[in-house]
Amino acid sequence: MHKIEKAAKIKKCFSRSLVFMLGAILILNLTAVAEAEKYPSKPLVIIVPYAPAGSTDIETRNLSPYLKKYFGRPIILKSVPGAGTTIGAATAAQARPDGYTIICNPIPHTTLAQEMLESGTKLENFEYIRGWFEGPMDVVVRAESPYKSFSELMDAARKKSLKAALSGIGSIDHLLTMLLEKHAGLKPLTVVPYGGGGPATAAVIKGEVDFFTGLSTTSVRFVKAGNIRQLAILGPKPLEVLPDTPTIYQLGFKDYPYIPFIRGVSAPPKTPKDRLEFLKDVFTKAIDDPGFRAIMKKQGRPVTVYTAEKLHKAALDSVRMAKEYIPLMKKSKQ
Repeated sequence: MHKIEKAAKIKKCFSRSLVFMLGAILILNLTAVAEAEKYPSKPLVIIVPYAPAGSTDIETRNLSPYLKKYFGRPIILKSVPGAGTTIGAATAAQARPDGYTIICNPIPHTTLAQEMLESGTKLENFEYIRGWFEGPMDVVVRAESPYKSFSELMDAARKKSLKAALSGIGSIDHLLTMLLEKHAGLKPLTVVPYGGGGPATAAVIKGEVDFFTGLSTTSVRFVKAGNIRQLAILGPKPLEVLPDTPTIYQLGFKDYPYIPFIRGVSAPPKTPKDRLEFLKDVFTKAIDDPGFRAIMKKQGRPVTVYTAEKLHKAALDSVRMAKEYIPLMKKSKQ
């Protein structure tokens, strides 16, 4: 009888323990679900597919304090340069689509590179959020260069092969450099790829190359510092902060295509819609913040807002453009 009572007590204690354990598990699961639904609850990581100090890095850093203000969590910039931005793009594509990892993927640079290098990443399938910049590229030489004007540089390049810096193979500057070669009738240029616009500009300043077809707004501080000379704007009008630099159309190249550099952000495919909407709102507020606008104006960087739809369309258009121009880009010699 004593054994039976003891067994009953053990069974009763076990049942209570089991109920307690199941209750604890249920509470933990409910807490986990609640935490999962609470967004944002951790930092936002923005992949920058370039080396630091380039224009994309600078502008994303300009925007970061205002993103933090409206996102409510820290903003982490993760520089993942290499292979013409395709390494950074692949990193973003492999990230969990939870709204905590996005990529700053300037168009058409990143989409040109993925097609040129056949990387397998399809940025046009990403979820587009917002864009804040559209600007022309330019042609620059070091301040001590013997080429004082665009005409002098082109004349020299018709007589001998010059060295041109690239931010990367498959980049927008790669394309525009090859278009210069085609439209100006130049000797085959020797292109030298670097890890981004910052290192490429540094190469021009050091005299490692003859010129660089870079982003015009990147040049502003170096022109003002007396490090480089801006010879031509590859767009329809001069920069407001450097109005004396002629456009390529003013210089007589009427058929040279205008291909702007567009900067925006996107998230991996299948990112939840509610989180995308939250991110769109955050970026809209940050881009419109007077503090961000003041910094950009001081640096001579015009702000052009792109909606998610307009940015996505630009990405799709750039993929179609890539198929037209990649054969020309592949003809470049290194």
